[in-house]
Amino acid sequence: MRASRADTRRRRATTAWAAALLVVLGGVVTASGVERPERPGVRLAFRDTPRTHYLRALDAPGKEPPWGQQPEAFYVALEANRTSPGRVPTQAEKIKVTFDLSDAKAVAVSLDPGDRLDGCMWSGALVTCTPKDSTTGKVKDIASGEYAYAAHLHLLPKKQVPKGPVGSLKITVTSSNAPTIHHTTQLVNGAPHLTTRGGAGGSLPDPIEPGSELKLRPAFGNDGEIGIESDLSIVVDVKGQATLRRQYRNCRYDQADAPKKAVCTIPGPLSVGAAYETDRPFTAVVDKTGSHGLITSTLYPAPNTPSGDLLPASAPRGTGAPIGFRPTDSSRFQPFDKDELSFLTTRRYDQQVNGFTLKGKVGDEISMDVMDVDGYFDGDTYLTLPEGLTLIGHRDGESGDDPFCEYYGKKRRTVLCPTPLNVHPTLRFRIDKRVKGARGTVFVKPDPEHPDPDLTNNTAPITMEYLD
Repeated sequence: MRASRADTRRRRATTAWAAALLVVLGGVVTASGVERPERPGVRLAFRDTPRTHYLRALDAPGKEPPWGQQPEAFYVALEANRTSPGRVPTQAEKIKVTFDLSDAKAVAVSLDPGDRLDGCMWSGALVTCTPKDSTTGKVKDIASGEYAYAAHLHLLPKKQVPKGPVGSLKITVTSSNAPTIHHTTQLVNGAPHLTTRGGAGGSLPDPIEPGSELKLRPAFGNDGEIGIESDLSIVVDVKGQATLRRQYRNCRYDQADAPKKAVCTIPGPLSVGAAYETDRPFTAVVDKTGSHGLITSTLYPAPNTPSGDLLPASAPRGTGAPIGFRPTDSSRFQPFDKDELSFLTTRRYDQQVNGFTLKGKVGDEISMDVMDVDGYFDGDTYLTLPEGLTLIGHRDGESGDDPFCEYYGKKRRTVLCPTPLNVHPTLRFRIDKRVKGARGTVFVKPDPEHPDPDLTNNTAPITMEYLD
């Protein structure tokens, strides 16, 4: 049946009216007079998913491996980000993670109760995980600007599989509203076991003079069951009152002047039984008024360097010859992948703090390690929070071994972060509202038993940066 000319005119008129309405409303769909802004796009990205995963297994039934060498879970963490600027909230929804082990026939999958609670199922060569909140059991979405663990499983080599590469693990992540992403991890049967010369908790025996230089040669060995065949990354991080010299062209530095961090790529391998120290020293310069500091050197297989330790390709580099490795004696090495050296100066009684910035969105609950603020505190620290924040201290049911910053005094304006013992205190707060120009303070009190040579650096500002 043909439509009449009158019907055709009516349809054209209706279409033109609808198009005009969309122009007037700027493309916004409305219902009952309420505007509904178009939701912005979102994309997912892998966060710290390793390029190489080493499989650890028991060498004999019933025999526990040494500490630090137990089979470990393979985790997939994802972060979500908007595809366009704006304030309309968005999130990645209905996420599914698929592991494909068809190229790793010598590898067995083990799903423990925790894996299954998180929504993982195994069928043939595929493991499919629908991320769930382990507490509520609800499907887990990831909000823009956030990251979350989306899946984990345990991988073990099958019996009588020789040490070395055993194929690859292909990972595919889909979402109902984000593009599909892929990642491939190479699997290796066996694992390195890193050792260091200094280990954790090392310190200089005597105070040094402010303004002096410290020469450091990080040293690492491998007494594991397989070597690291890739390039190696050394991350040198300085906290407290000292900075690094920007020396080597195969190192990136966090800033051009007075950097606090260096990330250096050095050619591998690190074979089983090998031990090396850097062929040139890193130079740390203590501030002229410095009282204390901590220098940490950590070694990673370069492809597995955590995102928190990486620096962008645009970061400034050193100008000198590249730093490398030379053989060294490992007879006194300790089983750690990092080397720590703390120091005190002759001004060690000069209590001092640096200011810092709190970042977040209204409604966020944020927890931060107070030790990371200035880099190195060794006593009680006091804060007055910027306006618009609410402190959240220790909650009922939380372990009493985990120290939190708490209100101090009857007026509940000053916050005390206690002296760190085995665990650093956590500052936890909620951003209730935006307050223009909001500021607080961080301060430390002089040591009552020793004169403080400079009281002007005992207090510093806390500022706010709103991310919404």
